[in-house]
Amino acid sequence: MNGKIKWHKATGPAFQTGEIWVGSGGARVSIESVRKYPGANSDHISDYGVTYTWALSNGEVKRHEKDAWNFQIRYTHIADLALRVS
Repeated sequence: MNGKIKWHKATGPAFQTGEIWVGSGGARVSIESVRKYPGANSDHISDYGVTYTWALSNGEVKRHEKDAWNFQIRYTHIADLALRVS
């Protein structure tokens, strides 16, 4: 992260169903759901699992889950992209 882009809380608006995030290679993914891991006792960003989907060029839809911290390492919320180029 370049210091201009904030970390988004896993319970915040950027992680609502349907929100678009973009990978470092330009791939767009959509948030499907966010859930707190069973047994997690705090509200640390890595206590939440993010399920997201993306479409392949052949129309197949893929689904994956990462914890919210690792998700934000790999993906940038679409609203934050303008900050990266300024």
